[in-house]
Amino acid sequence: MQGLTRLKKHKTIPFLNTGDTGESVWARIGKSTIFDLVLNAQAEENDFIENEMPETDITYYKPELAQELQCNKGDAAFDYLYDMFFNLPTGEDVKKNLLIVFDGNTGTEDAPKFNAWNTQSTLILDHFDTAAEKIYFKFNINSIERGMATVADGKPTFTAA
Repeated sequence: MQGLTRLKKHKTIPFLNTGDTGESVWARIGKSTIFDLVLNAQAEENDFIENEMPETDITYYKPELAQELQCNKGDAAFDYLYDMFFNLPTGEDVKKNLLIVFDGNTGTEDAPKFNAWNTQSTLILDHFDTAAEKIYFKFNINSIERGMATVADGKPTFTAA
């Protein structure tokens, strides 16, 4: 069909903020074969007397992003996660900033921009599989700031909506 543009997997990009100070240092989570963004809609059933059947209402979403990352020493995202794996942080030390830049240019060819979520998330380490040479983890998204992002030289710039 004319007018359709297929969105590409390599253009929906998760970035992990690996900076320790107030300034963001974005590391792309790229050497992964999983991008499973599950919305986890929280539903409530109401059996109103005016309805023949119960009605479902969505009260909120609790998104989570499952990921794995190939073990490449020198990859900024892997090095950061490997350090977390080794040190087993808890509490506030696992609250991380995840930026998801979604494919689907809303700008122009010369000045592309993309919808983006700048999130506060809990990073949950799952397991480290040396045979598969991958580290598995997920982000439980706690809050979403919606906006736009541009990506230049592999680094994103986020602007809140």
